[in-house]
Amino acid sequence: MDLSKLLLTAMGMQPEDVAIEDFSFDCESLSASITIRQDRAGAVCPKCEEPIYGVRQWRKKQLLGVPLGAFLRVQIIFYQLQGACGRCLKHRLAQAQFIHSSLKQMTTAFAEYCGRWMEETTCAAVGRMTGCSTMSLWRLDQRRMREMKKSFVLPTDLPVALMSADEVHMYTQRPIEQRFDKSAWKKKFVTNLVCYDLAKVLTNAKGRSERSLTSCLTQLPKELLERVKFIAVDMHDGFIKAAQKHCPNAQVAVDRFHVAENLNGAFDKVRKAEFEAAKANKDLFQREMLMPTKRFILMERKKHLSDKDQGRLDKLRRLNQNIHSAMLLIEYFHRILDKKTVQQFRKGLKLWEELVVESELTPFIDFLKTVKKYQDRIEVYIRSHLTTAVSEGINNKIKVLKRVGYTYTNESSFQHKILQRCGLLNSQNIDTANWFWHAT
Repeated sequence: MDLSKLLLTAMGMQPEDVAIEDFSFDCESLSASITIRQDRAGAVCPKCEEPIYGVRQWRKKQLLGVPLGAFLRVQIIFYQLQGACGRCLKHRLAQAQFIHSSLKQMTTAFAEYCGRWMEETTCAAVGRMTGCSTMSLWRLDQRRMREMKKSFVLPTDLPVALMSADEVHMYTQRPIEQRFDKSAWKKKFVTNLVCYDLAKVLTNAKGRSERSLTSCLTQLPKELLERVKFIAVDMHDGFIKAAQKHCPNAQVAVDRFHVAENLNGAFDKVRKAEFEAAKANKDLFQREMLMPTKRFILMERKKHLSDKDQGRLDKLRRLNQNIHSAMLLIEYFHRILDKKTVQQFRKGLKLWEELVVESELTPFIDFLKTVKKYQDRIEVYIRSHLTTAVSEGINNKIKVLKRVGYTYTNESSFQHKILQRCGLLNSQNIDTANWFWHAT
């Protein structure tokens, strides 16, 4: 293969379709320019694919090509043949499959090269590296994700024994006339179904309701749903119902993080009441220790505290019986959640329930009712030790993605981007090698 054929192949073209007329480069700007002309013998109509005859003119086009070695920016000057088609009875531009079908200023090889870059970074960053318009790259990325979604089918050999589901905030819609009234704000969410072992989002749906998780689960084949053994959700009744209905062999676990969050909320209500009492009594030490900025120290487990913080907390506990009782209840409940067997958990929970009743702290009595309501789901956590930690980690990645994109308002676009960055909707899992040669 001579150099010209090698160069054309590297640009994503068939050597027999075009001929190189000129090649120039600039070492200072690391750019190159290639002039090519379409071959008359192989020219066919793009509609009926019949040979074109009677060349009327050559249309000059400027295309973006993929980088070549040290040359970061490559411009292709392409002379495209225009002639008559005997079947269509029209003058048409000859077919050129290496020109992208919707973005006429770039070749298919350049489009796929940029598309793979945009799976890992932003459109603006790719635009700076390639010299292409950011808006054109955004359109390319959206089109590419839609095409992938059409052809993608989830593999049947995925390790789906452990799953988790959680929602992530997309954006808050604030009506102009009620932009200062928070009760009128509408928050948009996306629910993600995560494969625990792969740490990937398999499917997603808009909203955070039973219908949302049902939509996620029904996108999976029936044989995958039957293989789910445990699925972790937050304390959301809709999620629990959907998981029970569509995963016949799965046990639904309530996430430990969300249980602890409710526990901390009960403690914070006690802290606020005692803080107001300390302010009324002008007790400077208790007022300082019960300030909102100190609430995380008060709720921290004993083994994670420094000696100085532990000494100040011991003094506070001697002075304030309610805070002492609340801190004991928190520490003991975490020990219950650390139990290895359900029998140990039930035994510890029974004793903890007696302590809550004796303490007469209303927030903890309310929390006890919540624990009783979800006790079966918490026991599933004790058996499996499955949490939504992977989902929460992916949510952090999605939040970074949202900030980099300056917030998404199109739900389907946001869902596709999540599947691209955090799921399987990318070239690592979908074969797009033929996209270098022609657009889908």
